Amino acid sequence: MSTPPPPEPPSGPPPGPLPGPPSETQAFGPQPTRPWWRRRPALIGAAAAVVAIVVAAALVIVLRGRGEEQAPIRNAAAARAVVKGVALVPGDWGLGYVRSTPYESDKVTEAVADDDCSLVGRPPEKALAALLRNAQKSDQSVVGTSMIIVHRDDDTAASDIARFRSDARRCQTETDSASSQRWEDVREVDVSSLKGFDELAAEEGHQVVDENGQKVDNYYTQVTGRKGQVLMQTSVARAGDQGQNRQSAMKAISLMLSRL
Repeated sequence: MSTPPPPEPPSGPPPGPLPGPPSETQAFGPQPTRPWWRRRPALIGAAAAVVAIVVAAALVIVLRGRGEEQAPIRNAAAARAVVKGVALVPGDWGLGYVRSTPYESDKVTEAVADDDCSLVGRPPEKALAALLRNAQKSDQSVVGTSMIIVHRDDDTAASDIARFRSDARRCQTETDSASSQRWEDVREVDVSSLKGFDELAAEEGHQVVDENGQKVDNYYTQVTGRKGQVLMQTSVARAGDQGQNRQSAMKAISLMLSRL
């Protein structure tokens, strides 16, 4: 779960278990999406950022897709190379995108919905490396976040994406335990047309209150994909309506997968 109200300047960072990226308002104004690190995963530790995912060249990769398989990533050095290589940069989102402030962080904290659907932050489990990057339209009308986490094993990554899926199905309304933010109409959406992933999870929602308690009208789409031990996530948010959020998030995560 990461965007500012379109035509307004960025303001502070989001909540999160890990000290790292600044808050949502910091990065690019109030963020409509509940980034997993800030869902105190959603994209937290960087309260306002969105995540980007990267692939590296340091690993031995055998074609995947036609019976291809990727060699397991065994150490932190190899994992860092992967996230840096797969992470999305502004140009990957399309024309007119620039770096957000903050732009990237390897201090990722995941936001998890508790029994009352309040987002609480925690660090990723068994993570070898993680990276998130934020980009936005130069006019601040759209914010894009990409995130990648390399877990130590497939099972841990599978548990992570299962949690994202469960939260979207269980909590139609969510709040942030560290601020006044509130999201409504949170729901699971179908992105099964995406190919090449071992698992997929996606959600959309409407942010109605920002971290300062002010009313906002921001809409987000968040797509999470797992390939083996690697978890990738993209989030797109804008004010007023969903627009092309889903298409943009799906296109972005497909690009990330192609680099893995």
